[in-house]
Amino acid sequence: MADDTYTYHIHQSVISHKSHAFTRLISEDRTKKLELLKHLLNYSSQPLVICGPEGIGKSTLLRVLQEQTIAKWSYCMIVNPADLSFEKLQESIMQAINQSHTNKQSQSFSALLEQLNQKQKKLILMIDNAGFLIPGLINQIITLAKQHSAVRVIFALSHHELELKNSTDTTINEASLIEIPVLSELQCADFLYLLAAAPQTQLTINDINDKLISAVYQETQGIPGLIVAKFPKNDDQQQQNIKSLKLLILALMTLIVFALCTQWFSNSTYNIKRIAIKEELDTNMTKNGLLD
Repeated sequence: MADDTYTYHIHQSVISHKSHAFTRLISEDRTKKLELLKHLLNYSSQPLVICGPEGIGKSTLLRVLQEQTIAKWSYCMIVNPADLSFEKLQESIMQAINQSHTNKQSQSFSALLEQLNQKQKKLILMIDNAGFLIPGLINQIITLAKQHSAVRVIFALSHHELELKNSTDTTINEASLIEIPVLSELQCADFLYLLAAAPQTQLTINDINDKLISAVYQETQGIPGLIVAKFPKNDDQQQQNIKSLKLLILALMTLIVFALCTQWFSNSTYNIKRIAIKEELDTNMTKNGLLD
């Protein structure tokens, strides 16, 4: 009975928070990290580093930040920075500013940033997977932010990537670090219920029990990305393709059977007519004495 009560409590808790950022961030600790991030963007010009192991939720935190649009903030999100150059970065920033503020005049990069500064607006430059940035580019980006007070910069890095960047881009040491915490075992249970409530998932609420929660927590160490990988979504497209293929085969078989039946019927009718004509001909010939 105690287990049923616990299950009901967790399930109701999860469902009641479905429409809030809390659901996306999974735990109160992570929601607090979002609030800290917004506070630092508002009141500090220091670059920021969101840090944690792969799958911890760095990308999710950036997306939730972007979704909670603040009137005076524009966003430029760089997701795949492997081939990013400083020139391409400037183009992306200009495009983001022009889209946000519907600028009709053609202005230089510096002029656009100065215009933001005069209007007391901010551009939030978010670089996910920042470990893929070419050496030296982080130094250039941080220097850019120092030159233009309207620019705020966030890098998403794993601990290993941060260590490597310390040797090639020393200005990263000036950044404020925001660590994304792993989930506790209880939070892991919450997350499993969230997954079970999501569409197309292989996990159901009835599958979740203390044994499963403990096993998942031990195996994943509370890293959400690893938990998600254990329960992949059903491949609807693959299922649809299989269904379409079965329908196509069935249709072809039906056509073949229909064609064979039609051919058999046609041949049968033809043969019956031939027999009837032959009999009539024989009768006529007999009447006329042509046949014995």
